[in-house]
Amino acid sequence: MLEPSYRLHEAMDSQIGRAAAEADAILLLLDATRLDDRRDLVTAFVERAQSPIVVALNKTDLLTEEQTMAALERIHGELGLYAIVPISALRVDNLDNLLNVLASFLPLGPQLYPEDMIAEQPERFFVAELIREAAFEKLSDELPYTVQVVIEEFDEPEETTDDATGKRARKTYIDATLYVERDTQKRIVIGKKGARLRDIGRQARERIEALIEAQVYLDLHVKVRRDWRNRDRDLKEFGYR
Repeated sequence: MLEPSYRLHEAMDSQIGRAAAEADAILLLLDATRLDDRRDLVTAFVERAQSPIVVALNKTDLLTEEQTMAALERIHGELGLYAIVPISALRVDNLDNLLNVLASFLPLGPQLYPEDMIAEQPERFFVAELIREAAFEKLSDELPYTVQVVIEEFDEPEETTDDATGKRARKTYIDATLYVERDTQKRIVIGKKGARLRDIGRQARERIEALIEAQVYLDLHVKVRRDWRNRDRDLKEFGYR
């Protein structure tokens, strides 16, 4: 949930609205230690929602039993919601119950995908997300939110296997561009003598290799696309519209 401050936020907010309108159920994740966080946004969202809402009250491991009960009563009283499941993601507490509650709101339907299919997005999508994830971890403050990752080339070699490692003998070549909005941001992402960009690339490469089960040569570049979060043409090119 967000308050749009530029075009990218507006596009994201629109996608959130469409997803919520089409959903069989909505999972509302709340932090048990910060119930007042974005309260106006949460209240407005609940009032607009047409689909059933299930609340997952997370971080209850940080509360006493009395505090947890008080939080549940407050959510029920202020938001008028009944399906509230206290959980601790850290301790994996009560997650099975949460899944069962969610399942109770979901209608039965035909199987849409094969049993062995774990995602409908192509590998390129996940590779870009892994690079973005590494950038988030290596950068700070607002800067990661100005980074857009585009996979320029994804060249998989013919299937040959190394007998020793069980992995593909030739490396998969991936060429990716990290777009930022200003020259100063570009310098920060690259870092002194390219050190930060190498760190981003190293971390992303390891995760990509684990994902595709092959050795990877990852070639990263940083380019400036000025004010891309406010430009409709750029947002459309990057898939936000």
